Amino acid sequence: MDEQILREVGHRLYVTSRLKEMKRYLVFRTRCRIHKDVVSDLLDFFTETQLRKDILKGTPSFIEQVTRAFFYKDSGYEDRAALIKNHVLFMEKNFTQDALARLYAEPKEDTNGDRSVILWKDEFEDKPLYMELSFHAGQRKEGCLSLSLIWDAVDLYQIMFWFGPDMEEKENAVWIGALQGSPNGSEVIKRLTKAFFGYRTKNLIFYGIRNLARCLNLRKIYAVTNEGYYAMNHVRSDRKLKTDFAAFWEECEGKQCVEDSRFFVMPVEEHRKDMSELKPSKRAQHRRRFEKLDAIEAAFDGSCGKILK
Repeated sequence: MDEQILREVGHRLYVTSRLKEMKRYLVFRTRCRIHKDVVSDLLDFFTETQLRKDILKGTPSFIEQVTRAFFYKDSGYEDRAALIKNHVLFMEKNFTQDALARLYAEPKEDTNGDRSVILWKDEFEDKPLYMELSFHAGQRKEGCLSLSLIWDAVDLYQIMFWFGPDMEEKENAVWIGALQGSPNGSEVIKRLTKAFFGYRTKNLIFYGIRNLARCLNLRKIYAVTNEGYYAMNHVRSDRKLKTDFAAFWEECEGKQCVEDSRFFVMPVEEHRKDMSELKPSKRAQHRRRFEKLDAIEAAFDGSCGKILK
C-alpha cells in the first residue's frame, strides 16, 4: 500500500489541524491498514492512468467510501471497492474525458470552479430551473454521482446513484442509493407541480434519471428500499426512516427484487397512458404535460450528446 498517496488522500479528506478531524483521519488510516489488500488494490486502480490520478486528487472520497458503511445496508469493504471501480470503468467507457475531469478532478480555472454538467434548463417564475449532474463530498454516503433538480439556487430534489452491473451481471444499470427532497421547498414544489400540469416534482427528477439511463442505452434502474438504505446499518430497530422509498418506487412501476430485498428494479421507460384511456376532461392536461416531458427528453439528448462518447 502506497503510504504517501494514502497520506495525501487522508489530508485532503480531513482538516487535521482540528482535533475532531484528526481523530477521523486516524480512524481512516487504521481502517485502511486493517483492510490493506482492498485499499491497496483500489489505490493501484486509481494510479493506472493520469486521468484516474486526477480523479483521485479531486475526489478523495472514493477511498473513504470503501472504509465506511456507505451505499446500502450490509455492504462490505470488497463490495464497496468493486462498486467504485465498476462505476469509474463505466464512466471511462461511456463519458468523455472532459466530462469525467469536470465532474471529479480538481476544477480548472476556466470552469470557474464549477464541477457540474447541466442536462436540462428552463425557467419558472422568471428564475432558472434546471437538472444538473454533479458530485460532492456531502453526497458520498449514497452514491458516486447526483442528479439534482434546482430552482433559483435551491436544491428541490436529489437522486444519488452509481453505475454498475445488474444483478445477473449481464449488462450495466443505474443503482440509486437515495432520493432526497429539500425541507424548505414545499411551497415552490406545489406551484411547480401545477406548472407541469399535475406532474409531481418528485416524478420530474426521476424522469431525469430515466432519461440519463436512456441516453446511456441502459435498460434497468435499481433503487434502494427502506430496508436496504445505508443508514439502516446504524439506526435503532425501533426507529423508522422518514421517507418511504418503496411506495414511490412502486408508483414508478418498480418491483421488489426477488434476488435481493434491499432493492427495487424499475424500467427505464415511463409508461404513458394512451389518450383514449383518459377522461375527456383530463386529455388536454395530459397533452400539455407530455409536451413538457418531451422537451426534457430532447434537452437530455442534446446535453448527453456533448458529454457521452
